[in-house]
Amino acid sequence: MEPECMTWHDAEKAVEALAVTIKEDFDPDVIIGIARGGLIPAVRLSHLFNDRLMRVIHVKYYEDVDVPIEEPEIWSDVGKLKGKVLVVDDVADTGSTLEVVMNHLEDKVDDEMRVATLVWKPKSKIKPDYYIYKTSKWIVFPWEEAPVKKKAEKS
Repeated sequence: MEPECMTWHDAEKAVEALAVTIKEDFDPDVIIGIARGGLIPAVRLSHLFNDRLMRVIHVKYYEDVDVPIEEPEIWSDVGKLKGKVLVVDDVADTGSTLEVVMNHLEDKVDDEMRVATLVWKPKSKIKPDYYIYKTSKWIVFPWEEAPVKKKAEKS
């Protein structure tokens, strides 16, 4: 499948639209960005929510651009979290990363937890509470474009 490349402009507009949608019914106290793909959307959302507290959880799911490991591994934790939590990633593809994160955070969040992604693929085990694009295509985000191009050049 040919990848669809999202530009920086597209990504910014998607994050802005996501913020508008989220603000309609959820006011998170903490935004958690899933490293690495969710970091840029999480940082932008934090700014759009008046510099909301942000934390990072690092999950490794790929050995290489298109080579997943058997099960996602959590490499860094966020500790106990007070208030409402918004977990942010770039895409809900298989849903495995989100599933591992949600299970990991279940006992660490003392209030409501919701998920936001820029892209949701219907095959995902997890449907985000908030998303902008629904697609089955392979999306290349602007922050990952160089490694994908290098991989394609080697092939």
